[in-house]
Amino acid sequence: MKVRFGNIVDAMVGIKEIEVKESNLKKIFESISQALKKRVEIIIDEKEESVYLLTEKDGKLIRNWVVVLCDGVNILDCDTNHLRSTEMTIFVPVSGG
Repeated sequence: MKVRFGNIVDAMVGIKEIEVKESNLKKIFESISQALKKRVEIIIDEKEESVYLLTEKDGKLIRNWVVVLCDGVNILDCDTNHLRSTEMTIFVPVSGG
């Protein structure tokens, strides 16, 4: 699976994309953390229907609200134990006017 980090998420993580072999959400981010040598994790709050990206910076953990899409489908609507996607995109939703 290709994991892409959009807009400002790439700056938080330190890369724009990475290829992983896992299909379980937890294992995907364990693999990414190992490759980047820092903690990167997705936290799903099902009660609030929110998704957060947890990243490590200067020894501190930073939590940001993000949208995660697996082949265009919101991660909240996916089975995170076995993702059958070919591409995951993570981004911070922005708006303007």
